[in-house]
Amino acid sequence: MYNWGEKDGELLPEFMFPEYKETMDFFKKLHENGYINKDFPVTSKVDQQEFFENGTAGIYVGSMGDVVSLHADAVAINPNIDLDVHNKVTGPDGEFGIWSIPGYGNLVMFPKSAVKTEDDLKKILAFFDQLMDPELSNALYWGVEGDTYTVKDGGALPIEDQAKFDREVKPYQALEIGEPETNGRYEGYFDYEPKAKSEKLFIENEEYLINDPTVTLDSETYIQDGARLQQIMTDATYQYILGQTDEAGFDKAIEKWKAEGGEKVIQEFNESNS
Repeated sequence: MYNWGEKDGELLPEFMFPEYKETMDFFKKLHENGYINKDFPVTSKVDQQEFFENGTAGIYVGSMGDVVSLHADAVAINPNIDLDVHNKVTGPDGEFGIWSIPGYGNLVMFPKSAVKTEDDLKKILAFFDQLMDPELSNALYWGVEGDTYTVKDGGALPIEDQAKFDREVKPYQALEIGEPETNGRYEGYFDYEPKAKSEKLFIENEEYLINDPTVTLDSETYIQDGARLQQIMTDATYQYILGQTDEAGFDKAIEKWKAEGGEKVIQEFNESNS
């Protein structure tokens, strides 16, 4: 999903900003010089992590929290492996920024076909309300105390068996309602220093968030055709970086995007914003 910004009072998709092309030029240079994986457009996340773990790659761009599982797998190959995390990468203007997720992790819906009465709905909502109890929040996020985590210095220390934690706890974390500030669950305590550092950096990121102005806006065309339109620009971006098209070809893709519904998306988002 591409993000949006404001230019001369109008909301536009990121690929219509000069900074987007500057970024493509940067990645094109990295690719041409062999600084990044030549097959990056078709390399899965699992393969990316494997390249990093076995030493084929020296940098992994992803969630800083992945450092725990990356280290657990990498140390089995190289016991002397030393990892670190980093988040503050400045742009050409010397400023640091990080794109923001919408502010929610998932959407929960209660269809009338499944929830027949108002009383049924209230019972379901009561369950979700209870999930914000600290005890239940800890159970969802950390599992069972003494089995998958222990309490140390007021925080939850996960067990060293990362595979067990990933198997028995991680699938349920997405059900969490709120966060420590609102549901009262334990913050994490991590013996592995890079993981502890990543938790602090996550919080620091909140000072540099760049929000997408269209998150709260409506576009019926985007809802219906957004995925198809996205693919047009995703393909054009990869083709440019790989040297399969030039700036004129990329601009032609933008015109195609606009003609096949993108222009209407721009119009609808801007009307929704007025």
